[in-house]
Amino acid sequence: MMLIERHIPEGDDFLDPAEVLTLDAPELARRTQALVPLLRDHAAEAETLRRPVAEVWSAIRRSGFFYQFVPKAFGGMATDTDGFIDAALPLAMADPGTAWSACFCAGHNRTLAQFPVEAQQEIWGGDFPYIVAPSLGAPPAKGVRVDGGCRISGAWSWGSGIMDADWVLAMAMLASEGADPQFVMTVFPAAEATVTDTWRMDGLASSGSNDVSVTELFIPEHRMMVDIGSMIAGGTIGARGHPEPVFHMPMVTFAGLVAVVPVLGAAKGLLDLYRQLLPERTVKGSQARQSENPLAQSRLAQADVMISAAEQIVRNASRLGQTAAGLEPGEQVPLRVRLRAELAFAVKLCRDAAALMMEGAGSSVHHLDQPFQRIVRDLGTMASHVAFDADASNELHGRLLLGMSPNSSIF
Repeated sequence: MMLIERHIPEGDDFLDPAEVLTLDAPELARRTQALVPLLRDHAAEAETLRRPVAEVWSAIRRSGFFYQFVPKAFGGMATDTDGFIDAALPLAMADPGTAWSACFCAGHNRTLAQFPVEAQQEIWGGDFPYIVAPSLGAPPAKGVRVDGGCRISGAWSWGSGIMDADWVLAMAMLASEGADPQFVMTVFPAAEATVTDTWRMDGLASSGSNDVSVTELFIPEHRMMVDIGSMIAGGTIGARGHPEPVFHMPMVTFAGLVAVVPVLGAAKGLLDLYRQLLPERTVKGSQARQSENPLAQSRLAQADVMISAAEQIVRNASRLGQTAAGLEPGEQVPLRVRLRAELAFAVKLCRDAAALMMEGAGSSVHHLDQPFQRIVRDLGTMASHVAFDADASNELHGRLLLGMSPNSSIF
């Protein structure tokens, strides 16, 4: 087991609270758009390092990106999902891997809003105006209840954001004598966890999503979310103090949205590169530029329409997901299932558009110093996320359309 050095933020770059009060979604989108050259310049380096570049991550922090899903009651932006999409897309178009971790860490502040008020007050009301935290679920840690909380041990995979985290959100399964095990979500300082160097992937390398482990770690009661059912439906006691609909969205719907935006951004970034490529490319044996080729023009147009359709699906799903916040848990189910299938279809459109463009881009884009091939690999790895399993999501949606019961809990 090889441990890896990470950067735990010192917190000296939090924005002045007065600045956050004036920060709205259009201004944040303007700030993230201004970061595009920086992310592009360092994207290849981030892939080599297998983590976000420190200068880039610091710039994202200074933009205010991580305040988006902190409730207004704690000095955050409490932005809506459209605002999040607008702010995240420029980052993802420039470096999907870094954006993947940034999007998840921003979104995980919403998870903290589901915790008991005591935890929110301790963290947001203390030294952390926002948290940078992975959310770890598989496999859950194991633990037992002890006086004042629980004690857990385990190792989780897929720790997107852990390389620059100050807190960790993680699932655990607590043994209970004479009863079924109890699932809980916990939150604890990142300094109390060990990070193992496991993230060696052919795509999304710059996300730095390494494995995380703890041994006999004590979690106080107030940093345990035990009402998992309400968290899934988006209606925990901790969230009820925050009136904004985003804090009451179903959990899987919100998580799917956070994950799909970097995919969409990657596809949009590829489209820009492909459009720039065609006027410069000639096929061997011909003097004509590909921009003059009707078939190349058609391919570009088709990719553009596919990605545009994907964006419309994503934006519509994000708005419908917020309306689900006003429904009872049982009434949410058909909508949650359909939205999962729609987001999976949006990802398929992006993936198919990327393949279409790659087929028409020629051999030169396969050089390792070309961003085109790197973004295609990043997109393919993101598209393999369980949330975008089209077979599973379509089967689930089809069952409900036929009046049958769900056969999965991921919706």
